[in-house]
Amino acid sequence: MMSVLEQRHIVECAFLPLACSCSIGSESVTIQIRDPVTAQVYLNVTGISRAELSTSRQISQLVMQLRQDLLTLNSGTAKRQA
Repeated sequence: MMSVLEQRHIVECAFLPLACSCSIGSESVTIQIRDPVTAQVYLNVTGISRAELSTSRQISQLVMQLRQDLLTLNSGTAKRQA
């Protein structure tokens, strides 16, 4: 298993240029993605099982899912503003 620091670094860097903070506890993970200028929270995900981050492939799959969630949320916001 990767170290907590490696896991956190990979997740946080995956969302640049957005600001991402990843808190990894003994059993669960919380990920928050924000606008780096305004600090507006775009996505806050809690309760992710730490076992889901045990390999680079699992981390990649989680990042892809969260990016898709961001796109879905963003497209909903764009429709409301139109």
